[in-house]
Amino acid sequence: MERTGMGKLVMQMAATIALLGGICAWNLHRADERVAAMLEQGGVQLPVIMYHSILKDEARAGPYVLSPAALEADLDYLQHNGYETVTISELVDFVDGKGDLPAKPVLITFDDGFYNNYLYAYSLLAERDMQAVVSVIGEQTALYTESGQENAYWSYLSAGRLVEMQESGVFEIGNHSYDLHDDSVRKGCLKKRSESVDEYRKMLTDDIHLSQTYLAESGLTPPQCYAYPYGAYSDETEDILKEMGFRCTLTCEARINIISPGDPDSLFLLGRYNRPSGMSTTTFFEKALPGEGS
Repeated sequence: MERTGMGKLVMQMAATIALLGGICAWNLHRADERVAAMLEQGGVQLPVIMYHSILKDEARAGPYVLSPAALEADLDYLQHNGYETVTISELVDFVDGKGDLPAKPVLITFDDGFYNNYLYAYSLLAERDMQAVVSVIGEQTALYTESGQENAYWSYLSAGRLVEMQESGVFEIGNHSYDLHDDSVRKGCLKKRSESVDEYRKMLTDDIHLSQTYLAESGLTPPQCYAYPYGAYSDETEDILKEMGFRCTLTCEARINIISPGDPDSLFLLGRYNRPSGMSTTTFFEKALPGEGS
C-alpha cells in the first residue's frame, strides 16, 4: 500500500508539473502574441540601460560602479550596432503623436547624480552625439551646490553642473526623489504599513514637490521622468506621479519595453537593465538588447 500510495503521489506530482508547464508555455505564447500585436500597431521596442557611478579605480568596481573604459566600449557597441539614443522628451512626443523614434532606439540612464557622471560620461556621450538621462537626488544636489565640493569618489552633481549638462543637450534631468533614497525608514517610495493612503500621498507629494521646485528654481527644466529609488513603489505611487504631471517612471526590472503611439501608459514602469562591472560589453548587451543574444 505504501508503494502504491507513493506511486500515485509521484504520478500526481508529475501531472501537476506538466500542467503548470503547459500553463506557463501558454502564457508565454499569449505574451508573445501581445508583443507582436503591439509591434504591428506601430509599437517600438525600447531597451533602457541603467548606469550609476563611473570610476577609474578598479578597486571600486562592482554592481553599481563601472569604469570609463567599459562605458566607452558600451557606447561604441550601441552605435556600431545601429542603436540611437533617445530622450524622455522624444518618447513623450512619440506617444503623443508628435514625432517618430529611430528604428533602434535606446534610452541611457544614470541614477543618483554622481559628480563622476559629469567627469567621465559627459564627454564620452558628447563626442558621440549621444544623449542620456541623469536622475538626481534633490537633497544631494542641494548639499553639493552649497558646499561646492567636487570629488569623483563621493560627491554629487551641483545645480550649476546640471544646468551645463542640460543646456548642452547631452543630458536630460530626471527626478530620483528629494530625500527618499534611503532604506532606514522606508525602502525608497514604499508606503509604510502604518501609513494611511492619505498620509502616504502627502509624504510622497511633498517630497516630489520639494525636488521639482528646487530644480526649477535652479534653472533646470522640471523633470518629466521619475526613477524609483531602489526600484521600489507601492500600489498608489503611480497614480500620484501621474496626477503630478509626470509622463514616465523607471523601475529596476530587467526587461525590454514596448512604447506605443497613442498610449501614454506605455512610458510608465519602464524596465531597465543595470550595467555592472565584471561583464564584457558583448555579454551584457546580449541580455539587454532585443535579438542580440539570439
